[in-house]
Amino acid sequence: MLQTLLFILTVITTTNCELLHHDAPTNFSIEVAKTATGEAGLCILVYCFFTLPQNVSHPIKRTWFKGDPQNSSVEVPNFMSNTGRSKNEEECSFFVNQLVQGESDGQYRLKLEWGKGNVYVFPETVNITVKELTQKPTIIVPQLTAGEKAEISCKVPGDCRENVADIVWTGIRSNNTGFFSYGVPSQYKQFSKMTFYPKSEHHNTELTCTVTLKGHIRTESTVILKVKYSPIILNSSHCLMRGDELSCMCVSSAVPLPQIYWPILNDTAKYYSAVSKENIISISNISIPGFGNVNATVECVSENLIGTTKMEIIVHKHGEKSQEISGGLSTVWILFTLSVALNVIFASCLIVFVVRRRQKYIEPKHEDHIYMTAMKREESVYETIKM
Repeated sequence: MLQTLLFILTVITTTNCELLHHDAPTNFSIEVAKTATGEAGLCILVYCFFTLPQNVSHPIKRTWFKGDPQNSSVEVPNFMSNTGRSKNEEECSFFVNQLVQGESDGQYRLKLEWGKGNVYVFPETVNITVKELTQKPTIIVPQLTAGEKAEISCKVPGDCRENVADIVWTGIRSNNTGFFSYGVPSQYKQFSKMTFYPKSEHHNTELTCTVTLKGHIRTESTVILKVKYSPIILNSSHCLMRGDELSCMCVSSAVPLPQIYWPILNDTAKYYSAVSKENIISISNISIPGFGNVNATVECVSENLIGTTKMEIIVHKHGEKSQEISGGLSTVWILFTLSVALNVIFASCLIVFVVRRRQKYIEPKHEDHIYMTAMKREESVYETIKM
C-alpha cells in the first residue's frame, strides 16, 4: 500500500513539472525573462539567477532543456557571466547557438541536479522565438591614404562564440586576409581583417563584406572607400596663345580638394577657378594679355594637405592644330598628284608598247598573202578528192 502511494505522488509531481524526486525541497526561486527573440544563424543570451534552500548541497548541475524533463529534445548547458549579484544567488544564464527557425523555437526550462539522484525542474519557462536574419556585418574602415598600409575589418553580426562563419571580401583585391575571434560569451567578437595599400583609383570604390552562417544564411554590408591622395595634374591641362594673349587651364585631382597656383600670375592677369561635382577636381584658368612668348612653358602648381605637384605646360599658338591638319592635307594632295602623274606615264608607255607590237604583225603584208594562198590551195585539193 505504501509503495502504491509513493508511486501516485511521483506521478503527480512529475505532471506538475516541479519535482522529479519526492525528497527534494520545494523553496526554490528564479529570476529570468519570460521571452527572448533571436535571428536565424545567430544566438540568444538569456541571463538567469536562482536561490536554493539551505539543505541543497553542491555541486549542482544546471541544464536548460526543451520538451519532456526526463527525455528532453534539446539541452543547453548554462554558463557563468560573472556579473555582480548577491552571495545568496546562483547563476543559471544560458546560450542557444546557431538558431534555426522552426527548430530552436519553443519553451525552455531549467533543471537542477545534485547529490544522489536529486532533481528539481523550475515551473517558469522562457519562450524563445527565432526570426529571419536582418543584422548586417559591421565594416570598420580607418583613414585611408594612398600608398600607406591599411587594415579594414568586418565583424560577424551577433556575439556568438560557436558560430561558424564564412567571410568573403569583394570590390578590391587585398594583399592579405585573416580570421580572428576573442572575448567572453556575452561579448564575443568574430571578424575578418583585410590588408591592402590604397591607391588614388580606390577613392569612391565600393567594398562589400559577405558573411555566410550555417552554410546558407547570408548577410552583407557595403561601404564606399574614401582615399586621401596628393594632387595629380591631368593631361587636359594646356596653354594657348590667341594673338598676344595667353590663356591657360590647369586641371588637378586630389583628396582633399587641391588648390592651384600659377607662379607666372601677376596683378594684371585674369584668374578664375571651378570645382567638379565630385569635389575632387579643381580647374584653374588664367588670361595674360601681351604675353607674346610662343613655345614657352608655364608652370602650374597644385597642392593639398597630402602633398604638392607641379607641371610645365608648353604654350601653343591658337590654330596650330588646324595648321597641322592643313599641312597634312597638302601633303596628301602632293602625293595624290604624283601618283596620278606616274599612272599617266605608265599608261602612255603601255599604249606605245601595244601600238608598236601591233605594227609588227601588220606591216609584212606579203607573208599574209602567202598564208591566204596556201589556204585556198588546200581547199582545191580537198574538193578534188571529194569528187
